[in-house]
Amino acid sequence: MLPAARTEAAIYLLGKITDERRPADDIVRAWFQARRFVGSKDRRAIRERVYGVLRSINRLDWHLGDTEKTARTRVLAAIVLEGGDAAANFDGSAHGPKPLDEHEQLLVEVLTAKHLDDPAMPGHVQVELPQWLADKLKPVYAGTFMAEMMALNQPAPMDLRVALGRVSRDQAKKTLAKGGIKTEITPLSPLGLRLEAHTDIARTTAFRKGFVEVQDEGSQILSLLVGAKASMQVLDYCAGAGGKTLAIADRMSLNDGASKGKLVATDIEAKRLERMDKRLARAKLSEKIERRVLDADDTWATDNAATFERVLVDAPCTGTGTWRRHPEQKKRLTEDRLAELNATQDEVLKSAALLVKPGGRLIYATCSLLREENEQRVEAFLESHPDFALLPIQTVWAETIKAVPCPEMGEDPYLRLTPHQHGTDGFFVAVMVRSSSDG
Repeated sequence: MLPAARTEAAIYLLGKITDERRPADDIVRAWFQARRFVGSKDRRAIRERVYGVLRSINRLDWHLGDTEKTARTRVLAAIVLEGGDAAANFDGSAHGPKPLDEHEQLLVEVLTAKHLDDPAMPGHVQVELPQWLADKLKPVYAGTFMAEMMALNQPAPMDLRVALGRVSRDQAKKTLAKGGIKTEITPLSPLGLRLEAHTDIARTTAFRKGFVEVQDEGSQILSLLVGAKASMQVLDYCAGAGGKTLAIADRMSLNDGASKGKLVATDIEAKRLERMDKRLARAKLSEKIERRVLDADDTWATDNAATFERVLVDAPCTGTGTWRRHPEQKKRLTEDRLAELNATQDEVLKSAALLVKPGGRLIYATCSLLREENEQRVEAFLESHPDFALLPIQTVWAETIKAVPCPEMGEDPYLRLTPHQHGTDGFFVAVMVRSSSDG
């Protein structure tokens, strides 16, 4: 493909991402799947352009000023600000964008010799945040705020979780290496491998056989902090596509016929649970994990009240901790949406708590950086549920992840992981224990 054709593809994809609510990854992947003829170098160039614009969209919009903010003008601004040839990318060729009009030519003149990062930008623009979000996050990170937010604008690595119930981490590493994929040991998770570069892991033998699953290191750690054991009754309350469900199943040795434990994955939508079908099949766990759609008219929750020793609530949230992977979400998040999610989080915690048996643990987690979704939700829950108490995360870590010391959290009883400090997605974890029935 010529440069102009790549540019036109990027403009098209950015337009769809703006117009639709689907994740950008899904939109880009579907476009490539429908165009198998597009070569690997072209795919890489188009993807880099799309995600480059998404990760710099607030800065680009600042440079655009009063110019209409469209996929075309944003791509044009990105090319000019990085010193590219605007005319060559907007040449009017058969598969390229139409030539620049008079207003766009003037924009090129204004932006020429300027740089994406400009000292005159307000701080919240520099770190790619709307003002209201910057105001909420500054108190969370204080002196490291700028570094934390800048880290969220960088591409994320690809982490793999090794199914240790089936293969050792060293064996998985060697199997991947035979296929030309180099990996490194993850620094915090004893289950993980980190790829030096993104690749189509689905084509590898290790993936097809269920030896590895794509899962961020932070998510792996959350699965470990559940503390699931082979004899336990465990519930993944907001299971979704099942990444953590599979990780918990591996810790419970559910592939072992002698395991007496029970693992249930629930969600409010059947389609979400169906997304784990292929993963369960690869892991040979299709018959070992019970899946149930939570329905207001269903008596399952009542029938199973106070029966689970571990209940994981990976709550619906803004996903601010995953912005490295989903930069498009920054533009979609509103204060009203945050308020809606807070109400959902409170309701989910309240409902899940009923399923925890006396002496059992309720693990609340989000991939959010916001206190409104994290500490404040836990504090509100504990205030209305005196039969639950917070466990220091340092204690839980020592019980469940013995090989690696717990990251420094100071006196904070919660776990907070961030891209800047820990190289993971942003994660929050709180572990609460229900008082035993005898007092």
